[in-house]
Amino acid sequence: MVAALIAAALGLARVRPGGAQPVSFRRNVQPLFDAKCTSCHPVAYPYLDLRHGHAYHQLVGVVSPLSPAFERVLPGRPELSYLLTHVPDPSRRHLLSGAERRLLARWIEQGAKDN
Repeated sequence: MVAALIAAALGLARVRPGGAQPVSFRRNVQPLFDAKCTSCHPVAYPYLDLRHGHAYHQLVGVVSPLSPAFERVLPGRPELSYLLTHVPDPSRRHLLSGAERRLLARWIEQGAKDN
């Protein structure tokens, strides 16, 4: 119930993997991290390195040190993935657009593959 409310509030309603364009970590997700996230990760946030070659293994199936009840990315469950459910610092809220958050949600929903 709580997960459903969080998902609804964040616009992360479950997406059917078969009905959506496949999302590739290498082609879609890592370039997004490169453009929007690596200026702070790992510089300002050394506990999460989102640079190429590091990001995938620090996200998928890894417990969030800030919220141990969540994995950073729980494959198949964007509404339970800390990457999308935590509330960002208000000064950084603009970093990811709604479309970019939906792209990440689709990647997670499709199994968060290293492809």
